[in-house]
Amino acid sequence: MSNTNKITALYCRLSHEDELAGESNSISNQKDILKKYAEEHGFFNTQYYIDDGYSGVDFERPDFKRMIDDVDNGRIGVIITKDLSRLGRNHLHVGLYTEEYFPKNNVRYIAINDNVDTANPNSSGTDMAAFYNIFNEFHVKETSKKIRATWRIKAQRGERVASRPAYGYMKDPDNPKQIIPNPETAPVVKRIFQMCAEGMGPSYIARVLENDKIYTPTMYEYKRTGTRLTGLNEELPYSWSVRTITDMFENVIYLGHTLNLKTENISYKDHRKRIRPKEQQVMIENTHEAIVSQETWDIVHKLRDGKRRRTKSGYKSIFAGILFCADCKSKLYFVSGDSIKTEQFHFICGKYRKKGRDNCSIHSINEKVLYEIVLEEIRRVTEFARERTEDFAEYINKNSETQLKKELKDKQKLLDKHKKRLTEVSTIFRKLYEDNALGRITDEQFQMLSQGYVEEKKQLETDISELETIVAEMKTKSGSSKTFIELVKRFTDIQELTPEILHTFISKIEIHEKVKDETTGKKTQDIDIFFTHVGKMS
Repeated sequence: MSNTNKITALYCRLSHEDELAGESNSISNQKDILKKYAEEHGFFNTQYYIDDGYSGVDFERPDFKRMIDDVDNGRIGVIITKDLSRLGRNHLHVGLYTEEYFPKNNVRYIAINDNVDTANPNSSGTDMAAFYNIFNEFHVKETSKKIRATWRIKAQRGERVASRPAYGYMKDPDNPKQIIPNPETAPVVKRIFQMCAEGMGPSYIARVLENDKIYTPTMYEYKRTGTRLTGLNEELPYSWSVRTITDMFENVIYLGHTLNLKTENISYKDHRKRIRPKEQQVMIENTHEAIVSQETWDIVHKLRDGKRRRTKSGYKSIFAGILFCADCKSKLYFVSGDSIKTEQFHFICGKYRKKGRDNCSIHSINEKVLYEIVLEEIRRVTEFARERTEDFAEYINKNSETQLKKELKDKQKLLDKHKKRLTEVSTIFRKLYEDNALGRITDEQFQMLSQGYVEEKKQLETDISELETIVAEMKTKSGSSKTFIELVKRFTDIQELTPEILHTFISKIEIHEKVKDETTGKKTQDIDIFFTHVGKMS
């Protein structure tokens, strides 16, 4: 194809930031300037390539890529832009195109306002092109700083800085800065949280939504606005991912709170997102109507924290994650399997199972027996709270402070014990390292002796972190009979123990070791059941 028959590409670009500069940078103004220049200078066979709403730093623009594809295939002879900044605002990339790529492909490049024409390499504009490119990129960098500063100020004032509401919400027609529940999608969010509260896992929930033909969030947005979000799959419009559902469980927006500045771009050149440190995020509570209640949120997170995994037989225990050994405070381990009958499924102390009887005793309890005990206790306590509200409130107010102090003392004692042991282990490990470095023990001996201490150190660090969190929460905690009574009103006739009921009313259960009566030969076992908001009930 001869140069006279090739396309003269008239390239226009406008970013959201450029729109603020007014009409001079508008697409229509760029088209008029390019068309007039082409006609006056005898460039024919013109074709527009337009990227509206794309940053000059990013070269992954649809029409820019289409133009480059036409260059690669020899269809373009000339490229004209209003100025160098329309081609791009990354000085390295723009220089690479204008000084190497275009000349290599016999393409003449013209930037009208900057007086740049690669057919005249000695022109003053061409000599200044490198400086123009650096200033163009500097403009983007400074604009990025100003935008980030503006977002930070808005975030700290409690204003939403997200451009698009989360699934389940929509912009308020009367106040676009505010969000309200979307009548079409908010019920779906409620249903997802409720299914999880009832013991269903994310994979099961995803299958239910797909079977009921509920559009995925990306597909719903595409159907509603035509916007193609990342992850859109038009061939599988109802295929919910587990990641989408689990992310919803962590999004405090559904509690009515706004979390600003959670993510940031890596740089003004790299628009990939990364999570900010928590201390840099800004949380503002009660900024809009909640879709999910605090009680349901707490139940979901208790279940998620417990991570009740199915056994090989496919069975899951609703008690997993909330049972603890009354003596060593370790979580209880669920014992089940194909070779064990369902009625024989039971829990034992996790430390006993891992490290043997020298560290703790078995603390075994049958799951079915525990089920009946807990169900009956929940019935008893909720009936007391419902039928004798004033007596219940008086009892809780008298009992909670004393109980909380005792529990706090026990936790603090265990925390101090763990910290002391961690110091001892660190000292032992340091001495072993010194002995190895000085040749007193061989590398093989060092590996053998240190392995157990390394594992113990890791476990101690994990336990200390968890205990510090628990102690901090307990120091600010107080019994709340009013909150508990409000929960009781939601469940007036409890016939079975579901995950939702269990985690609504129970925060944890401690299992004591069985004690044998020497006279009768019978064994008894104490079980401490701690209720949410009100603690242990005698």
